[in-house]
Amino acid sequence: MTKRSPSIVFLGSLALIGACAAGPSSGSNEVTAKGCMDPTGPGCQISVDDGSWVRWTGPVTDGVDGGTSSAVVEQSARQICMSGSVDAGPTGSGWGAILLVGLTTIDKATGTVRTPLDAPALGIKQVRFTVENPPVQGVLPQVNQLQAADCNNVSDCSTVFGLATPVTSPGTVTASLTDFTQPDGTHANTSLDQTLITGMQFYVPSLPGAPVAYDFCLRDFALLDGSGREIAP
Repeated sequence: MTKRSPSIVFLGSLALIGACAAGPSSGSNEVTAKGCMDPTGPGCQISVDDGSWVRWTGPVTDGVDGGTSSAVVEQSARQICMSGSVDAGPTGSGWGAILLVGLTTIDKATGTVRTPLDAPALGIKQVRFTVENPPVQGVLPQVNQLQAADCNNVSDCSTVFGLATPVTSPGTVTASLTDFTQPDGTHANTSLDQTLITGMQFYVPSLPGAPVAYDFCLRDFALLDGSGREIAP
């Protein structure tokens, strides 16, 4: 198995065979994962119905790639928290942990996205969220998209674009979709296609040499128009 880019595409990892640690089933308000690479697997996804754009959430960690990072995700109204530790492991190949924020529905049986989010058609220009207690290395926000309109299987067709720098200080972040310009490096796409968005992810990278504990929260996630007005789902 090849080593993955640190800015891993979480949906691309559906092609891998991962194992979730025993934990509450999908639909509960807590999911625990260690080495979980499949957010559609049993116990790996929390369905969200809080009136926001968020449809589901859950963790992904680096266990399949040789790391030993861990993650616990807890969800309540308008808030998602993830805690654990990131550890590159004995070979240094572990990349860390990711908090997944799904904005579209994934068919668990087939791994396909039913309808990607077409931001321009909805008047969506920006995202806004508040990060509480980011770890010392920061949390990197990234946007997930399908690679092409005619390919909706997330294991084969996903790619990621991130902000230029991680969030290292607590507070509210407002970013234009055009700010997500850093590709994950695993696909040929060179810019974010705003018509094919499937979700966002918040990446906590491992640091060399020792495990690093983290415990951060994401709250008040919103999609905005060009004037900063919140757009309702």
